[in-house]
Amino acid sequence: MSSQTPAPEAPEGGAPQADEADSSTSHSGHATITVTSTDVASNTITATNGTITATSPSTAHDPWMKVLHWAFFSVIFAVLPIAAGYLIDATRQGDRSFSDLISHGELYIVSAGLTAAAVGQSFMKKNSKHRFLHAILTFTNIGLFFLTSFLYADAVAPNAANNPEVRRDVMAELSLWFFAITLITTGASTVLAEVEE
Repeated sequence: MSSQTPAPEAPEGGAPQADEADSSTSHSGHATITVTSTDVASNTITATNGTITATSPSTAHDPWMKVLHWAFFSVIFAVLPIAAGYLIDATRQGDRSFSDLISHGELYIVSAGLTAAAVGQSFMKKNSKHRFLHAILTFTNIGLFFLTSFLYADAVAPNAANNPEVRRDVMAELSLWFFAITLITTGASTVLAEVEE
């Protein structure tokens, strides 16, 4: 005498369906789950052999934050010795003006360092979306590097120290102009490189 076990009844409405809010894809022990919420636009969680890796847009690449880091650490830190010298001279009641303080080519050194760093960053970009603009900025920074280096060498030349024909006020004003131009070109190179990443 044979007995048959009744098959389990399916729930009403047909076969069970997965929740539409969750999506999971599994291939050979690898699962990728995408979760959407109101606070975070998209979080990707990858699980492989018990290891879970989560990626959130809040920790993603932030180009403008890196630009701020460049402005703070590369520019402000570079001119801090000049500012410190001016403050020390002011506290000791020195008679040197700011123009006299930067008339020995200090800003030329800062400008040369900024342009060299910008050129190196441009050469690291192999697949640039704006190659023509990158090329213009790179050659401009190279030209500024050699020009500011030459002007610094001329400012600190031994025969320029006691030469009455040397206009220190003109040299100070010229160094300020080159420093401003350098900030524009190197800043543009930094923004372009970071935005494209």
